[in-house]
Amino acid sequence: DGELQEPFLWIPSLQGPVTGPTFRGMEWLTEGWTTDPGASFPHPSLGWETTLAFLAMPMILVLTQSITMNAMQPPVDENLPAEEKESLERTQGILKFLPLLIGYFSLQVPAGLTIYWFTSNTFTLLQSVTVKAYYKANPPKIELPDYWDALDQDPDSMSAEDRRKAAKAGLNTGPSFEQLMD
Repeated sequence: DGELQEPFLWIPSLQGPVTGPTFRGMEWLTEGWTTDPGASFPHPSLGWETTLAFLAMPMILVLTQSITMNAMQPPVDENLPAEEKESLERTQGILKFLPLLIGYFSLQVPAGLTIYWFTSNTFTLLQSVTVKAYYKANPPKIELPDYWDALDQDPDSMSAEDRRKAAKAGLNTGPSFEQLMD
């Protein structure tokens, strides 16, 4: 057959709820609703039990994606200029809708792909939390070179030796192309 009809946890089929030949779309959820005589509510074509089983994973995915994104966002630096801070807050506001978009996409693909996305989110979250906790408990010791403080100054005020060391470290302390063309 080439079909995956085995259930996984509470999900009736890893191939479902979408059907071939494209295995994409939301027809399983939006079409085929019927109302039995005497019933007050219509029911989906797959039945309530199967439909709710397939809807559970996208809801869990949205939740874990939201948690993962919140855990991975760096804290807002209070020393940022107002314009950069406003831009960062706007970006973070837009990114809050990303989990909903991913949840919408997961309604249109086989359940197996949604499980993969959930598993990936879970491992990403665990890895991020573990790395952050490790570096919070064991902060790295960063030794900056002697010329580091001089980089905030005008490169012309740096000594020739400091400029060479900075250039070896990959920092641009020489004249710009525009200055050379003047």
